[in-house]
Amino acid sequence: MFKLKSHCATHSRYRLAPALIVILSAAIQPARADDQLSPNLGLPVDCRLGVDCFVQQMPDVDPGDQALDPLCGNATYQGHDGWDIRIRTLKDIDRQTPVIATAEGTVARVRDGIPDRINDRAQDKDTGGKECGNGVLVEHSGGLASQYCHLKEGSIVVRPGAHVKKGDRLGSIGASGLAEFPHLHLSVRKDGRTIEPLTGRPLGIGRETCGATGGSLFEPAVRDALSRSASAILLVGLANAPPELPRLVREGEPAVPNTSQPVIAWVWGINVEGDSVFRMRIVDPDGKTLMQIETKPLERRKANYIAYAGGKPAQRAGEYGLQVEMVSGGKTISSATRSILIRSEGER
Repeated sequence: MFKLKSHCATHSRYRLAPALIVILSAAIQPARADDQLSPNLGLPVDCRLGVDCFVQQMPDVDPGDQALDPLCGNATYQGHDGWDIRIRTLKDIDRQTPVIATAEGTVARVRDGIPDRINDRAQDKDTGGKECGNGVLVEHSGGLASQYCHLKEGSIVVRPGAHVKKGDRLGSIGASGLAEFPHLHLSVRKDGRTIEPLTGRPLGIGRETCGATGGSLFEPAVRDALSRSASAILLVGLANAPPELPRLVREGEPAVPNTSQPVIAWVWGINVEGDSVFRMRIVDPDGKTLMQIETKPLERRKANYIAYAGGKPAQRAGEYGLQVEMVSGGKTISSATRSILIRSEGER
């Protein structure tokens, strides 16, 4: 039986040391070929990956001082043991994004009743052993177990002892426990040993061969989806001042400016690689370009990044178009297009 713990000391802009680190004995050896499980795990959330929900962080497959994700990238931090699939803001948890069982099994443990809130590292130093927040532990066949953390308070619909099928709803994505953004943290264990499910290899016993997903525990379609770049545009918009990341996460996007206010185009990206640029274009109601700009290349990678440009008032009320691209290595990694209504001053 496992306790509901989480190694997801989540972060917005910086890597954090994990709240708890499982130290595996040096005597533990890699899983034998006959211990390998067939690829069958499904996606733990019922949402459109890259549209409604996004991979923010992956497990750290390097047991040393460096942090390395299973795709040979940096979408992780030291000691992180699971997959973090996020929604955008705290307000979005009201949409009740389903958390679902990755495979058939029996519910072993459940915890609920912990409020959803964005963790503040400066103030919330004592999590009382409840880093996972509201969570569910499901035990599967073959010694496999899956743990689901940070669920929305009051959303869990299963109880210990319940039998669940693959795809059955367990609860909803939330921000309970040690969470700095709303997300699901999924960790997988085999015979009590933490497994990186995209590679199928135990964590903490030696450096992974990153990018090797031939032994993945996920079904092929999920394996392929999770093997794509985690770089993405979360939100774009127009405001009268540059938005701040903490407010975006807690309160959602800022109000659209009116015609008497400066118009600032902004974009919120995650897992933005160094050298990346953002191309932003505002089109006025007549289809003419009001602003077109390319930002300077980033000097280093950012887990979260907000770029913005502009400052001139809109010439008149109407429907404005905003087009944004994230470009890295000369290739468009992510893009977003949005129509935004700018009203006259005093108009509602």
